[in-house]
Amino acid sequence: MKLAVLAAAVAFAFASTSPAYAADSMTPAAVVDAFGAALKAGDAAALEQLLAPDVYIAESGGAERSFAEYAGHHMPADIAFSKAVATTVKDRRVFENGSLATVVSEAVSKGTWRDKPVHSRLMETMTLQKTGDDWRIVHIHWSSAKIEEHGDH
Repeated sequence: MKLAVLAAAVAFAFASTSPAYAADSMTPAAVVDAFGAALKAGDAAALEQLLAPDVYIAESGGAERSFAEYAGHHMPADIAFSKAVATTVKDRRVFENGSLATVVSEAVSKGTWRDKPVHSRLMETMTLQKTGDDWRIVHIHWSSAKIEEHGDH
């Protein structure tokens, strides 16, 4: 179940209905939505465009320190999970100051993953850096917790 909870944190990169993945001239929140859409679509090239080459991804006490490391480790499972489990954003806050922005999102994932039910509360923090007209994700922190059947906690 721990693997399902970890994967749930990733699905949180919430699917968007827009297939546009180019980070140019997009708002930080739109880049986060595009990241979720690219995960759900299994579009590794789009994910690479949206993430900085030296992106730092932290979850469950571990870290991946580059796009190449992420692509070679957790990205395939994150894509599969995003395709299998529905995730709904409940709240999102954007803090933008100059060339840095932080997007904090709270969501719920529900569905089935590897023949097991998933019902998780998810927290995601993404830090983005702007270079020219482009916002790119430089840091992601995911966490999740199982929602018990009797409530949201």
